[in-house]
Amino acid sequence: MNQYTLGIHDYWRIIRRKKWVIIFAAAATVFSTYIYTDMQTPLYRATAEVKVEQPKSIPGVAVDQSGWDMYMALNTEVKVIKSAVVAQRTARKLGMLDDKMSESARQSVILSLQNMVDAERVGDSNLIRISASASDARQTALVANATADTYIEKGIDDRSRRARELKEFIERQMEESHARLKEAEDSLRKFTESSGAKGTGGFLASRLVDIETRKSELLKKFTEQHPEVKQLSDQINAVESQMKHLPKEELEYARLIREVKINEELYTLLAKRYKEAEISEADREQTAAIVTPAVEPARPVRPNKTMNVAVGVFIGVFFGFVLAIFFENLDTSIGTIEDVEHFLGVPVIGIIPHEAPTRLKTSKKDDRISAQRSLMIIFHSSKSPFVESYHTMRTNLQFTAFREKGNVINFTSAGVSEGKTIMTINFALAAAQSGTKTVLVEMDLRRPLLHKILGLPRAPGITEGVLGRPLSEVVRGTADLMLGELSVERIIDVPGIENLKVVTCGEIPTNPIDFLNSSSTRSFIKALSQSFELVILDCPPVLLFADPLIISSIADATILVYQVGKMSRSALKRAKDQLAGVKANIVGVALNDIKASDMQHRYGYYYTYKYYNKG
Repeated sequence: MNQYTLGIHDYWRIIRRKKWVIIFAAAATVFSTYIYTDMQTPLYRATAEVKVEQPKSIPGVAVDQSGWDMYMALNTEVKVIKSAVVAQRTARKLGMLDDKMSESARQSVILSLQNMVDAERVGDSNLIRISASASDARQTALVANATADTYIEKGIDDRSRRARELKEFIERQMEESHARLKEAEDSLRKFTESSGAKGTGGFLASRLVDIETRKSELLKKFTEQHPEVKQLSDQINAVESQMKHLPKEELEYARLIREVKINEELYTLLAKRYKEAEISEADREQTAAIVTPAVEPARPVRPNKTMNVAVGVFIGVFFGFVLAIFFENLDTSIGTIEDVEHFLGVPVIGIIPHEAPTRLKTSKKDDRISAQRSLMIIFHSSKSPFVESYHTMRTNLQFTAFREKGNVINFTSAGVSEGKTIMTINFALAAAQSGTKTVLVEMDLRRPLLHKILGLPRAPGITEGVLGRPLSEVVRGTADLMLGELSVERIIDVPGIENLKVVTCGEIPTNPIDFLNSSSTRSFIKALSQSFELVILDCPPVLLFADPLIISSIADATILVYQVGKMSRSALKRAKDQLAGVKANIVGVALNDIKASDMQHRYGYYYTYKYYNKG
């Protein structure tokens, strides 16, 4: 398990390694968002603004408006606009209702219209915003304006209805007052004819009514202790005292005169109020007005394709990054140099950077072999990081303890296709270029590939050498390489190529295990070690065959080749444990085909091409 804390570089490495996961997740999310957005029914919204004023009092109705609360009043009007009553009147105005519809159908239309319409107060003003939302742009403007008109008409109708009700009430009161006045006048006329009263009581009664009326007016402004009010009270007492001394007929006459006058004043007041109510009913005053009519919207409010796609990109990238982290955690391979050293307990002695294979012009046969051959360091600039990495690995091996035991190095890997053979060839070439007399031995008796890459015939080789043929017949040199499939000009230009010798696999034995485990094979390898400064063995994978375990017991040092991301960490650990089980001297691990995204930032010098001159 990785015990290292992830830093910014680690996250950047994961992003680079899993960039196609992130790109695919982001593209899939954006595409899905676009399809979903495109499939949605567009929603349009039109808005009208209505200004609401404080209502004026209806003549004849005593209403105290000093405490009118605009906030509560506007909130009430918002509720009215969204009510079923306004929705029903709006539906009728738009021709959405008719008398032939069933009650359920009517209610459905009203409810649908209510759901379309919304209202809200605009800030701290006395404006109300009426909005209508629908899939039809033209319908939204029609509904918003019709709702505003209906609301205003309803306010006017409500005021007219109250004025009409008041007029009808006053009219009934006038009829009753007129009947009482007529009755009082008839009583006065009959009493006058029968009693012969002179009207003194009537004069006093009229004066008493006038004084009482004046006192009532003053009491609206002053108290009982005001001088003028007290003066009128004294006059009333004086008139009442005089009326007490009048004859009985005069008193009755005064009472009848007083009753007639009161009924006349009441009838006159009712007649005045009746006229005012008629004027109010005909006035049709409105307390609300449209200040901004709704217009047909040019674009829908939902879905917002630009915003949805932008959100889709953000979510897609985030989701892709989460997936990259998830897949990175699921990846059972070892991703960094520290992971390898910590997990296996052996040092990393070589880091071979990624180099894309190409097809050489000189190759006329297998494209696969041509691609492998193009990775030989003789086809690359000596100053390239790819070539320098092999010299670095060779230098690292000079400081290991295996040279004290011998000079036989075994290259193997956990599985196939990890670049073991081409790494073995390049390491041998690097050693030869440094002046070390090196022999490269093809010990892979299962699927031999080394002789094909070098363009050499398979036999005679190690099989024949073990069976007794002299070294001079099985060991191939520069002349053999030049006569092979490699470019003669390229071989001539390679410095130190004369220091490299090659022993191919030869004829494949019937039983490779017994062949490799024989004393003759050990004697042959020992003879090579005595004739050369460095013996390099190319072996098959550890987990597939037992051959590397046998060869590792013969070799003085074993190098385990690992291509990052190719094999799981458990397979690599099992390969190392198997080698350790036969007492193999594992001097280190060589990491092959390392990309920049797999590297820690401190190993980035392998990729700093600007310090090298290509050529």
